Amino acid sequence: MQIQASYKQIMELAAPIIVGSLAQNLIGITDVIFLGRVGEVELGACGLISIYYLVLMMIGFGISRAGQILIARRAGAGRNEEVGVITWNLFYLEMFVAFLLFLFLILLSPNVLWLFIKSQEIYDASLSYLSYRSYGIFFSLFGFVLMALYTGIGRTNIIAAVTTVLMISNVFLNYSLIFGQFGLPEMGIAGAGLASTLAEIISTVFGIGYLIYDRSLSKYNLRRFHGFDMSSMRRLVELSAPMVLQYLIGLGGWFILFALIENMGKRALSVSTVLKNVYTFLSIPAWGFASAANAIVSNLIGQGKYRRVMIAVNRTAVLSFIFTILPCLLLLLFPGTILPLFSSEAGVVSGTQALIPLLIAILLACSISVIIFNGMMGTGATTLSMFVQATAVAVYLTYAYSVTKVLNLDLQYVWTSEFLYWVIQGTLAYLYLNFGRWKELEF
Repeated sequence: MQIQASYKQIMELAAPIIVGSLAQNLIGITDVIFLGRVGEVELGACGLISIYYLVLMMIGFGISRAGQILIARRAGAGRNEEVGVITWNLFYLEMFVAFLLFLFLILLSPNVLWLFIKSQEIYDASLSYLSYRSYGIFFSLFGFVLMALYTGIGRTNIIAAVTTVLMISNVFLNYSLIFGQFGLPEMGIAGAGLASTLAEIISTVFGIGYLIYDRSLSKYNLRRFHGFDMSSMRRLVELSAPMVLQYLIGLGGWFILFALIENMGKRALSVSTVLKNVYTFLSIPAWGFASAANAIVSNLIGQGKYRRVMIAVNRTAVLSFIFTILPCLLLLLFPGTILPLFSSEAGVVSGTQALIPLLIAILLACSISVIIFNGMMGTGATTLSMFVQATAVAVYLTYAYSVTKVLNLDLQYVWTSEFLYWVIQGTLAYLYLNFGRWKELEF
């Protein structure tokens, strides 16, 4: 599929990703809504351990982004027969990485978490959640293979379908296993971990079924079994290595930030958990458009249409900003209606509400910055994008550490670091797209 990057085409490509991301993120929000009724310890532990799990899961996501770039580049150039080879080898690589991550989660997590978590209650609750959630890593990474394939060829409807199945399954299982409904045991936070893993198994079976019966994939040579291909694997590893480091740096910084907040006390962590989930939910459109921008830029370069790259990035950024600011206005107007959904603790709700103006500023900065940065990654400049993110995270964590450990300031000053992060990252990526030598990159 060759993309022209009109507003209509950007929307057609991004909309299913946004719907899919909405369903995916509702899983985390469901955990918070249910666990917010169990207790403040469970709520805080869920916020912290979900980021820890996400950090490791993003290793697979970084690899899938490399696969998506390669698939989009081949599809844009009309080299459809190579898509199947890349997809199969992406699957092999993801499953190998999933096995290594599973061993890490099971064997090393207790020691790693002990270094960051101060509260014994939160530490115990975190391990209880992780004891079941760890098994989902295989299905999470398989989902990334599907996302890379369908986004790369410009057919994103399946992503929305699979993640909708994931969301519905997770809501039902969360309610059943956390509170002990429908004859199932009452497991608390451990039930949330088990529910997410079972939901991923269900959605994976659905995704495999769709893959088998999707006749439109025949031209991509996917139905034929492809063995290990050294050339394709080398391209995936070379392109994904800096992207994996980039995601580890970015989300690792996010985890360290929450560890710093956990040291400020149980209430600060609970407020930040609610704020994080509202933040994640309202940034869904931006991340959907970002994924589209990545695929569009790579596809345009594959067609040799270099002049349309910045046009595509700018148009996508405009749409991202519009679709972000609208729900932000609802949050600003009706905080007393929205925030109590996440916690029944009045102190947690009031503490979160005080940070809403800052959160909106962060979201608007994110809506532009994340598009520009993903446009940069779409050019294939993955090593440079890693250094851009590393620079932004270094400034971000230095500021956050100074605020929490040196100056002992309030939570709002800690969260200001997130706004600083997006401004730095977006500015550096914009400079590269305008003045960098990305047209010369070959892979």
